[in-house]
Amino acid sequence: MDILEQQYEEEIKLLQQETVACEIERDECLRAIFRQHGGETLQNILKAISIRKENEDGVTNEDVSKLVTEISDLEVDHRRQTDISGIFLSECWIKTVEKSSTKTVQQYRLSGRCWLLSFQVEFVLTEIRDGETTLKKVTDLNIISDGAEFKDLCGFLSSVEESRSLFLFFRTLRSYSERCKQRTCTFQHFKERPISLKYCSQIGSSSPLPRESIHLTGVADQDAHKTA
Repeated sequence: MDILEQQYEEEIKLLQQETVACEIERDECLRAIFRQHGGETLQNILKAISIRKENEDGVTNEDVSKLVTEISDLEVDHRRQTDISGIFLSECWIKTVEKSSTKTVQQYRLSGRCWLLSFQVEFVLTEIRDGETTLKKVTDLNIISDGAEFKDLCGFLSSVEESRSLFLFFRTLRSYSERCKQRTCTFQHFKERPISLKYCSQIGSSSPLPRESIHLTGVADQDAHKTA
């Protein structure tokens, strides 16, 4: 009896290993499909599969239709979150390195932009399950971002890589990107409508500025043209 139980346990372990291998292969196949279709959405891919299935046997796959609806809702929610956070992901690459009933190790590479700054983040996520408790740990964090030539930002990226805090990186990136966007808009505004030299010469003066002296070059030129 003990020998049979041992054989059954060995067969169960082999089946579990085969199941894990099949799940990894399935995930890799799905990612290969996404890369092959480029910018095409998953919703359109599933619709094409549903139409092909219907043409083959005349039966619409209800599961595919349900997935299309769910993905449509997720895409709406994703666009809403992108508008709020300003973070847009152009690539999300995932590779499963190890997977068992208690432990999963995956490599991630995220590329995208936040307002005007582009970034690329690479890290390893280890997920350990112990009953109802799940522990997630980030390791091997590597960040490449625009603006790394600035000393303060470069130091910040190094500290984030050491602390392995993804939340801190994305939160700070959003704030920093907003400042860069505001700065760019301000410079662009004064580039298109420069302040007159008369106004600049009176900025350091302690006397109040007369209203007629505060004007933009473009406006002053238009007024002079009308007077002439």
